[in-house]
Amino acid sequence: MRRKMLEVVDLKAGDKILDMCCGPGNTTFAIAKMLGNNSKIKGIDLSEGQIEMARKRNHFSNVEFMVMDASNTSFAEGEFDKVIIPHALHEMSGSDRLEVFKEARRILKEGGTLAVLEMDNPSSFFLRLFIGFWWFYWLPFNFETPTRRDMLKCGLINEVKESGFKQCLKSSLYDNVFQVVQGIK
Repeated sequence: MRRKMLEVVDLKAGDKILDMCCGPGNTTFAIAKMLGNNSKIKGIDLSEGQIEMARKRNHFSNVEFMVMDASNTSFAEGEFDKVIIPHALHEMSGSDRLEVFKEARRILKEGGTLAVLEMDNPSSFFLRLFIGFWWFYWLPFNFETPTRRDMLKCGLINEVKESGFKQCLKSSLYDNVFQVVQGIK
């Protein structure tokens, strides 16, 4: 599934890529497998535990992981060709998502691409029901439900546009279970 979502993004050997909110590095490693050793790939996450897991699993010489806040990184302006944000924004409030998008825009080169891999809203009632049970949305203490609903209500593509990205495009996959939203700086 992750690889299929990444195929929608125009990743090229030689790109300098940042995986924001990388968690244990699953998407970072998928990108590294797709591109080989010709690209420089960095993964950041706020969780020291997630970054420690990613570092232990890393066997790529061109991949580096760091603990860092996605809304306020220490990277230089225009440092990256691509910024990927995989499956993390549904955990954030709308204002936090906008801050992350603005930071992604700041650290992208002119003409660079932001790609957000995220959940969508399945078109089938039965598929929505299945996904809800699968991801435990029915539990009253599931902290992601309000932020996920807000993300879907606002529309990621609208938030990406609001953050100053151009040529925004949404691709829906697996009967609208997932979406890839892209924008150009």
